[in-house]
Amino acid sequence: MKLILLFLTVLFWTTVNATESNFIFPKVDSSEESSILFVQMKAVSSSKIVHFSWEVEEEQNGDYFIVEKSIDDGESWMRVSRVESIGNHKERHTYKISEINMIEGITEYFRVRRVDVDGETKVLDAININHPILYNMKLIPHPKNVKKATTISCESLICSDGVMRIYNSSGELVQKRKLNLSKGYNRCQVEVKQLDPGEYRVSIQDEFDNKLTKRLVVH
Repeated sequence: MKLILLFLTVLFWTTVNATESNFIFPKVDSSEESSILFVQMKAVSSSKIVHFSWEVEEEQNGDYFIVEKSIDDGESWMRVSRVESIGNHKERHTYKISEINMIEGITEYFRVRRVDVDGETKVLDAININHPILYNMKLIPHPKNVKKATTISCESLICSDGVMRIYNSSGELVQKRKLNLSKGYNRCQVEVKQLDPGEYRVSIQDEFDNKLTKRLVVH
C-alpha cells in the first residue's frame, strides 16, 4: 500500500511540473530577430538645406531611425530628425528626409542611428560635410536710388581681417577697403555713384585667402 501511495505521489508531481513547464517561454534573442542589412548613407548640402538618404537592403523588427549632427569634432551629437521604419521587408528601400541646417561649423558630421522594437540602438553610418569659410555673398542695390549705393553682404564661419576689392572690366583695381569680418552676417556699402557706368567685379577676401566674387553692373 505504501509503495502504491509513493508511486501515485511521484506521478502527481511529475504531471504538475510537466504542466507548469508548458508556460515557461524561452527568451527570444533580439539581436537575431531585429536584423538589418544596411547599404549606404548620403548627405547633400544645398544652401541651408541638407538632403539625407540611406538605403536598407532588408530589415526586421525595426522601429525608427534618428539622424544626428556633430559640429567640428564628431564626438558630441545632437538629434536632427526622426524617420519611422517602414517595417519588415526584404527588398531594398531608400529612406529620405530633408532638413533646414543652420551652418554652425567648418566641418559638420551627420550620422544615422537605428532603433529597433526592443529599444536597442545601433549607429549605421556617418558622413561629413565641409562648408566654405565665406559664403552667401549678395549685392543689394539701394532701395530708393540704385545709382547711389549698393550693399555688399556675405557670411563667414570665422572672425578674420579681410579686404574688399573692385575691379573694372579691364581688370584694373578701382577701389579697395579693409574689412573686419565677424562670425555670421557681414555687410558694407559701396558708393556706386563714384564709379563710371560699366561692368565691375567685386571680391571679398579674408586673411586666409578665402574669397568670394560677384559681378556688379553700374548704370
